[in-house]
Amino acid sequence: MPANIRPISRDVPLIQLGVYQCRYPVSEDRSVPGGHRFCAAPTSADRVYCDHHHSIVTAVDPRRARPGLQLPHRRAA
Repeated sequence: MPANIRPISRDVPLIQLGVYQCRYPVSEDRSVPGGHRFCAAPTSADRVYCDHHHSIVTAVDPRRARPGLQLPHRRAA
């Protein structure tokens, strides 16, 4: 799927989500248990979000990036 096309969310309550359906909250709805509706687009077996929402939650905010910041390296055991 092209990066600029967002899959259509189906606004499904959590209790109705199946295996391999996106669990990204897309709207609030106090009439359903939990109070939210979720995307429910297809996911891969190793993710809880569809490709579109996975790219949102794993994006790095450039305002938070600090020049010269290096994470410590772990030594191999």
